[in-house]
This record gives sequence, structure tokens and C-alpha cells, in this order.
Amino acid sequence: MSDLNVEKVDAKAYAEFLSDNPPDNPFSIPLFLETYREVFSCDVDFLFVVRNETPVAACAVFVGTRFSQRIVKLLPIRTYDGVCFRRLEGSKSQKQEYEKLLALQVLESYLAGNFSFYQMVFPPGFSDVRSFQWAGATVIPQYTYVVDMADYSEENYTKSLKEVLRAAERSGLSGSTCGIEELTILQKLSYERHGRHAPVDAGKLNRLLNAFNAAGLLKITCVRNTKGEILAGLARLQFGKGSYFYVSGTNAEGEKGASHLLYHEVLKSEKESGISFVDFCGANTPSINLFKSSFGPRLETHFRVWRANRLITRVASFFKRI
Repeated sequence: MSDLNVEKVDAKAYAEFLSDNPPDNPFSIPLFLETYREVFSCDVDFLFVVRNETPVAACAVFVGTRFSQRIVKLLPIRTYDGVCFRRLEGSKSQKQEYEKLLALQVLESYLAGNFSFYQMVFPPGFSDVRSFQWAGATVIPQYTYVVDMADYSEENYTKSLKEVLRAAERSGLSGSTCGIEELTILQKLSYERHGRHAPVDAGKLNRLLNAFNAAGLLKITCVRNTKGEILAGLARLQFGKGSYFYVSGTNAEGEKGASHLLYHEVLKSEKESGISFVDFCGANTPSINLFKSSFGPRLETHFRVWRANRLITRVASFFKRI
């Protein structure tokens, strides 16, 4: 590993690396990072793992402080973090995996040495977190549901879901569209109904969604009743071959089937648009797990890693202060 090291670079160098080595999801692209940086007033460190002045991997982390110590933060509704590796077309898969493993070991050592606490959430398909585990980081399995659109069919729905959809259509519920502010209001109402606070206040969320909409990443679908009232809504990010569920909300008390019809309409739309897969971006909540599973997705495991490197941050993380 002696010929590998980590260097801080600027946003331009990071963007150029991703241009040559496109990431698999939108959560680490320059637009996404810059929008989050502005909305949450948070610094971003752009990092390269370099061999002989050639970058082999890139990573962007949001930096904050706790107890006067620098930490790597997870910002709200940024579903995945991750590391982007250079593409090695034509080389053996063994060589590629070996380079990734070395790069992650060097990156972990850098994070541990420069931050009192770090955490990252790697996307599905990124399963090799051994470098972090070996170094003493806590590794926590996370889950999400993914629908491969080539295999998508309403025949994969459960019998109970099909019955709910028929009832929703008979009651006059229908798919529609809505504005960004309407969706954020819906999300707020949804959280309040469950006695919780939304992870992002409406003003900041509107800024995020408007930026992604201006960039052509955002699609919003909603379900309305016969009076035209919005009962459920969902914003998703379309990037590359995938579609990622991002913000949702429901005010469907007494309107059975609104959320079911919403997911159904979104999946049909993505099938028609040519998207390869849909990531529900979460299958960790027992109360909605059965609902999501009824659409016939496959379950994917991914990982969150975190490590507290100072006594005070270990104590704070124990009490969930970080």
C-alpha cells in the first residue's frame, strides 16, 4: 500500500474524475453535493486515493464539528454515500477487486486519522466493507427493495395488493402530478400524523427538490381522489439506468389504497420510460415493509459503517449524539 495515498482535491478535479468514471447513483455527483452544501451550509472534502499521481478512487464527505473535533456527517435524505473507483475496462476482475481493496484500506486509515468520527452508507452492490471492519468500524446491515424493470409485471404483485388496487380504482382514485411545495406539505402532514418531525424543514426541502428538478433529475407522481385532493405523493430521482425513491408523503386517512396505487403508477411509468431498475431506497421500517414487498421486488443488502476515533466521540455516539 506504500504507493497509495489520499489527497484532498478541489471540486473541479472531483467532477472531472466522475466524468471519466460515472457513478452508479446520483447521491455523490457534483450537482447533488453542491446543492446539499448550499442548503445545509456544510463543508465538503473531496478526496482522491492516488497512485503515482493517478487517481484510482474518489470520495466526497460532508464535514462538521462536534466538541471541537472534525467529524464526517450524514446529511438528511442523502440515501447513499460511497466511493467511486476508476474504470478498468479490459482488465481482469481480480485486479480490479484488489485495487479497490487497497484503496479502501488507505481511505479508511485517512478517515480515522483525520476525523474523530466518520460514517458512510454504501449503496447496494458495494458489499466489500472488510477494510472498515478490520480497522474496528461498526458495520450495520441496511436493506432496500429493488425492482428490475425487465422482470416487472403486475403478475408479481400479491393477491391482496391486486384487490386493494381494484378497490382504489373503483373508488375513483387516480394517478396525477403535483408541485414541489404540495409534495413537501404532504410529507410534513405524513410525519405529523405519526407524531414525528420531518427530517428536513419545508424551506430547505423545497430548495433541494427545485435544484434537482431544474437539472432534470426529479419526477413527481401523486394520487388524487374524485375531488382532486392529493392523498399520496412521491418524488424520485432518475439517474443513469435507475430511479431512486427520494421524498414521499401521504394524507390518506380513510382513503385505502392511495399509497398502493401511487407505487403502482410509478412502476408503470418507469417501465414505459425505459428505466432499468427502481430502488425503493429503504426496507428497514417494519410498518411499511410488507407494503413494499407486495410489489414483487428483490431484497438488497447494503452497509452503513461508522467509527468513533476519540473517547469523547465514542461516548457521544453511544448516546446517539452523532
